[in-house]
Amino acid sequence: MTQEEILAMQPGRELNAKIAAEIIGHVVVHDEFLGDLEGQRDKDGSNVWDSLQPYSEDIAAADLVVDTMLRRGFDDAINWADFGDGAFTEAEAICKAALLARLHPLKACP
Repeated sequence: MTQEEILAMQPGRELNAKIAAEIIGHVVVHDEFLGDLEGQRDKDGSNVWDSLQPYSEDIAAADLVVDTMLRRGFDDAINWADFGDGAFTEAEAICKAALLARLHPLKACP
């Protein structure tokens, strides 16, 4: 994705799925009965499934994005809620900043 495409994304399913897959590292699927799910590999190799989290819509879920990016060395992630100078909600700002940081990995701290 380009910077322009990331900035144009709206909060919701598409942005949440992109965060789950590219930032959190989960597999995202849609189940006919259960809806959107994200899964992570368990120690035995099976997937543990949960509902797709509202990363771009809920600040508590977006905090998981911040924690993930901090672990990856992006020390400035704690300030990403302010990204966009008020153009985005805090959760949306965090998600977009995380995806943009993936475009420019050299900005990570060693």
